Amino acid sequence: MLDMVLSIYIPDSILCEESNLRDKTLKLGSIARSCSIFKVEKIYIYKEIGPFEQDFKIMKLILEYAETPQYLRKHLFPKNENLREAGILPPLRTPHHKPYIHLEDLKVGDVREGVVLKKSGINYVDVGLKSLIKYDGHGFEGERITAVVQELTPEILCRRAFAGEIKEYWGYKVIRVGAIGRALKSGFSGLKIITSRLGAPAEENFGELCRATKQVDSIALIFGSPRKGLYDILKEENMTPEKVADFSLNFVPGQGTVTVRSEEAILISLSIINLIQKVRG
Repeated sequence: MLDMVLSIYIPDSILCEESNLRDKTLKLGSIARSCSIFKVEKIYIYKEIGPFEQDFKIMKLILEYAETPQYLRKHLFPKNENLREAGILPPLRTPHHKPYIHLEDLKVGDVREGVVLKKSGINYVDVGLKSLIKYDGHGFEGERITAVVQELTPEILCRRAFAGEIKEYWGYKVIRVGAIGRALKSGFSGLKIITSRLGAPAEENFGELCRATKQVDSIALIFGSPRKGLYDILKEENMTPEKVADFSLNFVPGQGTVTVRSEEAILISLSIINLIQKVRG
């Protein structure tokens, strides 16, 4: 079975119903948790027509802040008014959010997220421990890297992790894209699933969906706006779901509420896709 890369697409208008920074932060914290629980690797934020640039900046900032190990935030995030409510963000507790340990407990091969710092012309990495660790490699001041402990004696030495070396879930990336129709047609080659109340009930397509996931190594779930569904968003681009996606599914058929909030839809849809990934094996 192929390793699956899971992504979501959300609009920059996803915060349009939240009137204050606290509510925006709570919503983004919920999304960050759901993505981390189900090992989403990429969060694409697509552009919707409207005045949402400021909300996009808040989304990107808070989602990236939540994903960053706590001990690195002071290096990577200067003081910002939009982080005023960041204290209410739930901890992600993902594998790359490492706890503090004593230096003597480090082992060769241990992996920690770090930030490159220069001291007297020598490269070090802050990996959230009592002291900096000497870095065998290149990097610019303030660069975030994934560091691997290479030697313990005569001094602790680390290097940058190789591509593909980390086998466990290591957080998500936040990526800005343009209009959703064009983004899906030109920028994603895996299985694309639109989530919509107008889509076919997910249970009616469960078997077909399981079979389809066996043929791919990446899945993208695409979500609409709180104020406008994907059918309407695509219509503004003169596109239809059939032109840009493999499935259009309703993951909450027979819902008992008038609406399903964006953060709820993300959690529900990801949980079903997680089940399908297990079934396909």
